[in-house]
Amino acid sequence: MRRAFAVLVCAIAIGSLAMDLWFLDFFGPSIVLGIPTLAFAIVGSVLVLRRAGDPIGWLLGVAGALLELVFLLAAYAYTSMQTGTALPGGQVAVWFLSTFPVTVLFGLVLSALILFPDGRPPGRAFAILLGVSVTCVIVAMVAGALSDRLIDVPRPLAGPHADDPPRQIPNPFAMHGPLGDLLLLASSTMLKIFPVLALIAAAALVVRFRRSGGIEREQLRWLMYTAAFIVGLLLIGFLTPPGPAANVAQVASLFGIGLLPIAIGIAITRYHLYDIDVLIRRTLIYAVLSAVLLATYIAGVALLQAILAPLTAGSGVAVAISTLAVVALFQPLRTRVQATVDRRLYREKYDAQRTLDVFAARLRDEVDLAALEGELLGVVNDTMRPAYANVWLRDSLRTRNDSGTPAA
Repeated sequence: MRRAFAVLVCAIAIGSLAMDLWFLDFFGPSIVLGIPTLAFAIVGSVLVLRRAGDPIGWLLGVAGALLELVFLLAAYAYTSMQTGTALPGGQVAVWFLSTFPVTVLFGLVLSALILFPDGRPPGRAFAILLGVSVTCVIVAMVAGALSDRLIDVPRPLAGPHADDPPRQIPNPFAMHGPLGDLLLLASSTMLKIFPVLALIAAAALVVRFRRSGGIEREQLRWLMYTAAFIVGLLLIGFLTPPGPAANVAQVASLFGIGLLPIAIGIAITRYHLYDIDVLIRRTLIYAVLSAVLLATYIAGVALLQAILAPLTAGSGVAVAISTLAVVALFQPLRTRVQATVDRRLYREKYDAQRTLDVFAARLRDEVDLAALEGELLGVVNDTMRPAYANVWLRDSLRTRNDSGTPAA
């Protein structure tokens, strides 16, 4: 069962991405955006094979297969609805896209977040709320599938028709009359409360984090760090002025979404679990360093251009000098920023390093073995904080003769 699920999920995901190549007129360069979502299917399959009792792997696997299938069906639906196209089932593909993916993916993600990382809700109240949320998702899905409404035909992501006005068709499976109106009301109502249901997942993570400790807290930190990193990339892409830099930032943010299932997989399998502290620390250091260097570069270019403009006539000397200044400042600034981050946010690590440095300096001058033993125990207690600590000295030379060689 587990192997069949993993094979089916990966086959759907990889096969859908491969079949997207038949619709390059629809996707254009955007076809690469289907690559990050493969991580959901692959990580989900690995978790199902390694941890069968954990529902998160099953949820991620279904989400990954559905995401890839959505890309393919969007291209198929658009192509099949064009005049003179012989592809069958175009209306069914449009109906499926307008009904199931949004609601099903919302339910999968919501359930995975509430159940993360041990596969159980953090309490009975959240178990009830999860059941209510799943019920709302099912109602929204069924009502949307049968309501009397117009549904949108997908538009291409590239090409001359990417900016065409929206095109709509009637729901081919709509229930007409009062029942259709009731289903439409139910569908719209359920979709409006989805943001409220999303708060349940956020509340579950907050409650679980406050109650957690040890391994579970590190697992939650992996998820929260990755989510913050993705949000940061999305903000950079949104705030960057239009141009090549903005395009690169937006693509990077979309690829960053593929890091989410990878982080969940690392957290659940506990693979290099405690490396999250190193990642957070380095992210803080290099984010601050990049911001300082960027500000220095921009200010340097503007200042030097204003000063050297009469002499250089815009020959680019200011840019060259600013670039060399940023390169020269990189290492000393990195050291300074690293020390500041450690002192402000990693005080225990900073104090421990200072204690070790002081001990290493005194070790060169200390000759009294008893005093050295006491200082060593003090350093270990201050830096490592063990329950108890002892020093064991091995005496490999029992006795020595006057010449300094071991006695027989």
